[in-house]
Amino acid sequence: MNSKFPALLFVSVILKIVGWAIILPGLYFAVYEGIIEPHQPGHNFGSGDMIEIAAGSLLVLFGLGAATLGEIAGVIMAIELNTRGTR
Repeated sequence: MNSKFPALLFVSVILKIVGWAIILPGLYFAVYEGIIEPHQPGHNFGSGDMIEIAAGSLLVLFGLGAATLGEIAGVIMAIELNTRGTR
């Protein structure tokens, strides 16, 4: 996208990358460390596992928020580009 807002484009890309970089470990902690691993032989579900589920869920939510903000910035730039050419 050829943008006249290069800083906004840069921030949008960084937010998307950071968002996904937060989502992936969050999913790992919530799903594997919190749910799958306690069902392995010799391991019981404890308070640490509940904390891992909560922390992983929060990471996923924050990551989705960051990725969403990056997408919103991209949509705003696309709208601006589309409306600029309609004169």
